[in-house]
Amino acid sequence: MSVAVLAALLLGAPEPAAESYALIIANNQSFESVLAPLTYADDDGARYHELLALVARRVEVLTVLDEGSQRLYPATAAVARPPSGAELTRALDALFADMEAANRRGVRTTFYFVYVGHGSVEAGGQGAMHLLDRRFTRADVFHDVIARSPATVNHLIIDACNSYLLVAKRGAGEVDDAVDAAVDRFVEEENLDRYPNTGIVVATSRAADVHEWSEFQAGVFSHEVRSALVGGADVDGDGAVTYGEVRAFLGAANQAVQDPRARLEPYVRPPRIRVVEPLFDGRAAPRHLVVPPELAGRYYLEDSRGVRFADVNMGRGSAVRFTLLPERGYYLRGEGLERRIPADAVAELDARSLEATAEPFRRRGAEDESFRRFLFATPFNRAYFDGFAASPIYRPGVKVVLRDGEVPTGKVVALSLGGASVAALAAAVGFAVSAGQARSAYDEYIGSQAERDRLGEQASSRATWANVFFGTSAALAVGAAVTWFVWD
Repeated sequence: MSVAVLAALLLGAPEPAAESYALIIANNQSFESVLAPLTYADDDGARYHELLALVARRVEVLTVLDEGSQRLYPATAAVARPPSGAELTRALDALFADMEAANRRGVRTTFYFVYVGHGSVEAGGQGAMHLLDRRFTRADVFHDVIARSPATVNHLIIDACNSYLLVAKRGAGEVDDAVDAAVDRFVEEENLDRYPNTGIVVATSRAADVHEWSEFQAGVFSHEVRSALVGGADVDGDGAVTYGEVRAFLGAANQAVQDPRARLEPYVRPPRIRVVEPLFDGRAAPRHLVVPPELAGRYYLEDSRGVRFADVNMGRGSAVRFTLLPERGYYLRGEGLERRIPADAVAELDARSLEATAEPFRRRGAEDESFRRFLFATPFNRAYFDGFAASPIYRPGVKVVLRDGEVPTGKVVALSLGGASVAALAAAVGFAVSAGQARSAYDEYIGSQAERDRLGEQASSRATWANVFFGTSAALAVGAAVTWFVWD
């Protein structure tokens, strides 16, 4: 890291010129024949290539596109190399040499490492990603990529089939109890804290099977990440999408998914040296589409090739500024309407200026109904982001993921205190009513003085107990409120 860049990061000085570099590995095949080939990893790799090429000076792509994907993504097919061990070494050497030269010029460098494909576990529990001719283990990622990278900031995005096996041991009985601790080990055993310039986005789930969906023609997690990066997560509208915004966006996208086997639980950790580091900055891209708050709702963008570009669910009061690819037509579909964005549209286009027509009917298969109903079902806006960021479960750098049906300890204590408060209040009301009745009996009694004194003492005693229980109820209510918002 150059002196100029270090000064900018630590002293708040104006940042020097910036350049981005990217390595994308997308492999449908596995090194183990027991794992079935994937369908859309190569498509995900091509889409990451198209997106990162908007901001990167150099992008290396290691993938083998199938015949249909080569027709859809000819630019990627022209530069793609096989995802082999030798090509991985060559690509890393070339990218790192370019970054070192940029650093010597005082340029701030950013490196993207993206993997989409199979994940498995080695003997001893070490996770590995699959190339055509070898495995690329967790240790390899740290030693060959993170430790060697000369970039000012590294961004790692990993979307692997059997993703929990990338960080946990095989065994269905172990998954529910081990996955959270295993994700922590993934970033701690190799001591990610030694690399404070590195951020990571990892897909995890309770299921071994990859989450691919034909409606997206892509992996679900990769589609969600790209939807976030192109503007869906940019809740403050500044054009730079941070890790915190991506974390909240992914939380909203998956919140309504009910099947624990299908629910994604992404692990998102920003670079320690700068937690507000943008994961993607699309401000310099040549084209944008603005969907203003007046059109808030659930939308998806599809380009003229039929490629699903992004999905969003705009909450009330929110706006989205999509980063679009150049020279590409789009359709904005949602709320039963379709708006066409021509390929030669102006650089900054407002969706309100587009003619809205009825959205064409599309056949829906039963097998994808769960994804269709629940993915992106939760609206995302500033209110959701603020609530998500304030939640102790999602504090930056702290991962507290609960198993299905599990309630945080603090919430259990708070609910217990709340119940005790209600019980004390009921007792206080009972004593207050009884004290009132005793006071009435005292006032109306016309017999002996001894009996009158007894009724007066009874009324006074019950009034005292009523006050005690009212005070206890109030104290328990305050304790419940404090515990609910502070504990955990």
